[in-house]
Amino acid sequence: RMTSPVLATFSLFAGYEADLPIVRGVDFAVQKGELVILLGPNGAGKSTFVKAIAGMVPVHSGRVHLAGRDITDVAPHRKLAEGLAFVPQTENVFASMSILENLQIAVALLPKSARAAKIDALFSRFPDLAVRPTRLAGALSGGQRQMLAVARALALDPPVLILDEPSAGLSPKIVADVFAMLKRINGDGVTIVLVEQNVKAAMAIADRAVILAEGRIRHEGTPSELADDPLIGQIYLGTARHTFGEVAR
Repeated sequence: RMTSPVLATFSLFAGYEADLPIVRGVDFAVQKGELVILLGPNGAGKSTFVKAIAGMVPVHSGRVHLAGRDITDVAPHRKLAEGLAFVPQTENVFASMSILENLQIAVALLPKSARAAKIDALFSRFPDLAVRPTRLAGALSGGQRQMLAVARALALDPPVLILDEPSAGLSPKIVADVFAMLKRINGDGVTIVLVEQNVKAAMAIADRAVILAEGRIRHEGTPSELADDPLIGQIYLGTARHTFGEVAR
């Protein structure tokens, strides 16, 4: 299956300071329609990597391609118009604005005539948000806030959605809801890349898992391939009574 990837990085070096790269030469490719999770111990560079793709962290060398186009140097807000949506872990909604106002800002790049219908479509996709559209985003539960952040990200129908630890700080039940939501969005044809610490929940919905350590890709495979490899399980995935990121004794 030699189709060209919808998202790819080529020898990507990135980090906050040029002489201290956190991401070190990562070659990464995602096919259209895939749901890929990025796993790895704390400090592995997972969040820095996706932020570099999204334009929030400086890229020192290497390239980022979206559907074959070079978007390395495209400004973050322009990347959304190009078709790449990014949901950061924190500050991903406007807390002092209502649910509806958050969505109105998100659809502002659409033609005026299309905005109301798009907001209606988002409300039908996320019925929890439609119950009280005037509620302030800052008053939402963690799970609802995550849903609003994802709804905002989907306002322009991006082909690719990247999320940085969407389950952080959520209860197990809400995590299950958020992941079910992501699986549905993926089923609708949106390619998803997900940084996640909740290995078990993420592995349950992923097509493929990529493990980063020390800013480099160490392993990749289907969830079942990685789960069946005892060494990977011990070192990276917290199985066999090892915590995530702990080195096997």
